[in-house]
Amino acid sequence: MKRKPMYRQAALALVAALFVLACAGGALAVTATPVPSNTPEPTDTPLPTASPTATPKPTSTPKPTATEIPPTLTPAPIGVAVTYDSLEITLLDVVPHSQIVTGGSYFYYSKPGETFIDLAVRVRNLEPDNPVRIPWSYIYVVEPKGIWYPIYGVTRIVNDGSEFDPYNLDIKFEIKGEDIVEFYNDTYLRLIYYVVDDPDQVLIFGIGDSPLIHFQLEK
Repeated sequence: MKRKPMYRQAALALVAALFVLACAGGALAVTATPVPSNTPEPTDTPLPTASPTATPKPTSTPKPTATEIPPTLTPAPIGVAVTYDSLEITLLDVVPHSQIVTGGSYFYYSKPGETFIDLAVRVRNLEPDNPVRIPWSYIYVVEPKGIWYPIYGVTRIVNDGSEFDPYNLDIKFEIKGEDIVEFYNDTYLRLIYYVVDDPDQVLIFGIGDSPLIHFQLEK
C-alpha cells in the first residue's frame, strides 16, 4: 500500500521512537494528532461472499503540532485502564479478521500479509457532567508500518454503569478523521484498523495524549 513520502518518514521515525522509549522505560513524547487512515475502497454495488475482493486504499492527512504524552514507564496491557485527564480508557479486546462486512452488505477482504483488527474499547468519563470531545483522528494505532486512525468505528453510550460488549455493535460507516466523538459516562467503541498481519509485532493504541496501551495479534 502506497503512502505519501512526506508522511512515511515522519511516521516511521515516530514508531521507532515509541518502541525504543517503551522498552527503555522512559518518558514518552509523541504526536497524538491527526494521523493517516487506511481506507478500503468500497465497491459500487453490494458484494456477495464469492465476489472479487475490495482492495484497501490508504489516504494521508497532515499532522499538526502535538503535546507531550504523559510519562508511561511501559505501555499498559489489554484490560488495564489508563487515565487521561477525566477519561479512563480500557482496551477490552482485539480480534483480527481476514474480512469485514459493513452496512450488512459490503464485504472487504484483507490482502496477504495484512489484516483488519477489531478493537473493543471502553472510555469512562469520570466527570460525566463535563463531556469530552475528541476527533476520530486522535484515536489511533501505531505499528512499525505507520500510524492510523480507524477506517470504521461505532460508539454506544451507557449511562447506568452496566457492562456492554462493543462487538454487539454493527459496523456501518466509514470514519472521517475530522468528525468528533463525545464521551459521556461510559462510552463503548468498536474500532476497525488495517495493519500488517504479524503476530510478533507489538502494536500500540492511544487516544489523544493518553498513556499508551500495547497489544499483539493472537492467532
